[in-house]
Amino acid sequence: MPQQSALSRFRPSPVELLCLIAGVLLVWRFAWLMDDSYVYFRYVDNLVIREVGLVWNEGEFVEGFSSPFWAMLLVVLRRLHADFWMVVRVAGVLSFAVFWWLAVLVNRGLTSEGARGRLAFNLPLVYLSLCYGVLCYFTSGLESPLVLVSAGVFGCAVLWPERRSLQVVMGIAPLVRPELTVPFVLWLLIVSIRKRRLPVAAIVSAVVAVGGYLVFRVWYYADVFPNTFHLKDELWVVQGLQYLWDTLGPYRTLPFGIVLAALFAVLRRGQGHARTYGPERLTMLALALPVAAYVVKVGGAPIHFKDLAFPFALSMLAGGGLLEGVGARWEGWRRVAAVVLTLALGASVLTMHPRQLPRMPLRQHNAFGHKIVAMISDAAYHRAPAMGLVPGRGAGANALSYAFAERRYGGSREKAAVQTDSWCRTSYMRPSTLVVHSRGLTEPFLARTPVHSDRPAHKFGLEQLAEDIARVRRAQGFRAGAFDDALEAGKGEEWMRRNIESIRSIERRVYNEHGFFANLGMALSSPEVIEVEEPETGQVE
Repeated sequence: MPQQSALSRFRPSPVELLCLIAGVLLVWRFAWLMDDSYVYFRYVDNLVIREVGLVWNEGEFVEGFSSPFWAMLLVVLRRLHADFWMVVRVAGVLSFAVFWWLAVLVNRGLTSEGARGRLAFNLPLVYLSLCYGVLCYFTSGLESPLVLVSAGVFGCAVLWPERRSLQVVMGIAPLVRPELTVPFVLWLLIVSIRKRRLPVAAIVSAVVAVGGYLVFRVWYYADVFPNTFHLKDELWVVQGLQYLWDTLGPYRTLPFGIVLAALFAVLRRGQGHARTYGPERLTMLALALPVAAYVVKVGGAPIHFKDLAFPFALSMLAGGGLLEGVGARWEGWRRVAAVVLTLALGASVLTMHPRQLPRMPLRQHNAFGHKIVAMISDAAYHRAPAMGLVPGRGAGANALSYAFAERRYGGSREKAAVQTDSWCRTSYMRPSTLVVHSRGLTEPFLARTPVHSDRPAHKFGLEQLAEDIARVRRAQGFRAGAFDDALEAGKGEEWMRRNIESIRSIERRVYNEHGFFANLGMALSSPEVIEVEEPETGQVE
């Protein structure tokens, strides 16, 4: 393991300082909001401003978000009257700064002792801090900046597993994204075997944080998993592999990985295996692999890069310290040449862009030239002014400010007509309207209806079912027994009659009375499935 001094002697090199400056500027430049972020905003404002609970629809207890930690952070900041758009941008910049710091530490920890104290080239940081995909996901309004920071934390925890502060943060990681549970457990096993003792602080942190939230989830939502887990639980490997290539191809990730592997081979042959930190690098790659495999399994995401941010960043960090180790004895022109090559790498990465865009969008601030490739879009599509997701420049009391939301919520206490909607932003702008989300994100019945995906996370076959549910809601309300009453009145659909037992079970969850043991019984029961005939949609977005 690397010495502890790498954590205390923190002196970034000029190259690393340039990465910090460039990264901060580009994170702010590429700031955007994904439509799904408005799910968080509606949940948070329903709790903080409207005081009807952490819910999408008043009285309907469904956990329609994927990151409890991000939701709790937004709740705290919203109580301080923070503007969501400002929160997203500031959190992005601060998260990048933390990620940068962690990347520097990982590089020092993976640098052979004879090379420490010399100029740090830090090739992984140069690559990551100028990569369009990485920079975009320090914003988005989702938990993505926390995911990228988690990659840096995992890298440090591999190098310094005995640090209690790192162990505590590792224990919280599964609250950032459920998929991080697997690499966290794998890290626990590896550390326990290698160190021959349990990382107690990490286990205690996980029991308190993750266990505490799980108790809350059972008590409040009567489920073990969030609604999004049921919605995305499918097998679509072919699309997942396309998503993997859509992430790796545009940024020349494989050639860059080959270069790092070659440097590792040179370092190992020239200076001995003990100075290469091979086990630590292999552990980082092993922790990244299960998250990447899960993303491939479910078909990836509809947005370029997003769901592979963690494994992408952690895999690149595993290449830290290699050029420093190989060039430890370089002097004069060789050292200058290494600096020039490092800066050339940065300039090259700065020109790389996803296949969905005609060029790196440094000058354009819209979706000009954007196209969907392999059913995958890019952040630029959501960033475009015409989409209305990102507040315009110079906006004062915009729709994401606390004061604006308070005025809107205060004047809309009466429930409007029930509607279906696939856009989360329009649902957020109608706070008291009861919305059946037609893609199933926040809708418990649709999330448990296993129709095929037309695009990742886009099941157009659910839209007609959403209309059927909305008709029942308009007539019978949002309550347990509504579907039974609709069927008895002859206003239900045949698919409801065939699945009435599953519907009743879901209703008991969604309209639970927050009795813990009753909810625990429901949470531990077999998940309900609503079977319907596969519709032919042929719809493309």
